[in-house]
Amino acid sequence: MIRSSKLATCSLLLSMITMISCHPANDTTNQTALQRLKSGGLEVALLSPRDALQHGSDMFTIEFRSADGNRIDVGNVRSSASMPMPGMPMFGSIDVHRTSVLGQYTADAKFEMAGTWQMTIEWDGPAGHGALKFSQMVH
Repeated sequence: MIRSSKLATCSLLLSMITMISCHPANDTTNQTALQRLKSGGLEVALLSPRDALQHGSDMFTIEFRSADGNRIDVGNVRSSASMPMPGMPMFGSIDVHRTSVLGQYTADAKFEMAGTWQMTIEWDGPAGHGALKFSQMVH
């Protein structure tokens, strides 16, 4: 009886470990591509679990792919956000962190209000140095 219980527990643990290892934490299959831009031989995409970025605190993925469509390591990535307004622009914050998936970076953002935000994404590493400006609606 005890041996059977231990065998069942081990089997359950092995099944859970297999499921976790086969499903990466940064799986973007259920994410929407909000925008894709090209810079030289790179394609940079903003991916979100929703159909739009949200004002307040939000999280999205920045993905880099080479001309052949493979994800590529671009090294260090940083980003900034601003919203043009009469008199003085409003600034948001975006903290970018490398993930365990090659070419994917998580962005923790804070947009104080809804509207069209200008985001600059810069990278520096194995794929060279570059920058892109995105114009993205935040709801």
